Amino acid sequence: MTVSTAAVAVVGVLCLANIALTLAVIRRLNEQARLLSERGRAPAAGYPPPLEVEPGERVGDFTVTTMDGTPVSRADLRGSTLMAFMAPGCQSCEHSVPEFLARAGAAPGGRDRVLAVVLGKGPGRDELCAELAPVARVLTEEEENGPLVQAFGVGALPAFAVLAEDVMVASYALPERIPVPDDTAA
Repeated sequence: MTVSTAAVAVVGVLCLANIALTLAVIRRLNEQARLLSERGRAPAAGYPPPLEVEPGERVGDFTVTTMDGTPVSRADLRGSTLMAFMAPGCQSCEHSVPEFLARAGAAPGGRDRVLAVVLGKGPGRDELCAELAPVARVLTEEEENGPLVQAFGVGALPAFAVLAEDVMVASYALPERIPVPDDTAA
């Protein structure tokens, strides 16, 4: 075997190895893209669901008061309701606010059919409440296991949900996955 024949063989083997590695990288990227696209629909293994109440189940009992002093309980949930659970200082929550505001602003029934729950009492809470107030009735919960967290089984933040009366229709970690609720359950 001459030197040139050996060189061609080595280059050929390197090209085949390069192609095999490229195909492996493409396969991995496709798998990552699939996982990211499903992230809002079903949690990946090892991640908690945003809300533990399953679609078709009733939410737990709760009685709370909105920032403007209006009492809200499970019995007050009528028609379709869009919900959000967020916390000040949560980067994912902050990134979700503009999309949630757009969806809440388009919700049939307006502000009366949207509940936004701000969890915690850290810095930025008042600003987040003020940002949500034009499109939602804002509730605050300072306790880690307060009545709303328990009633909805909040497992991760941010969490978004659509309810029909007091029954969970869907819950997601990404606001763009939430369909704007319709008014058919009214």
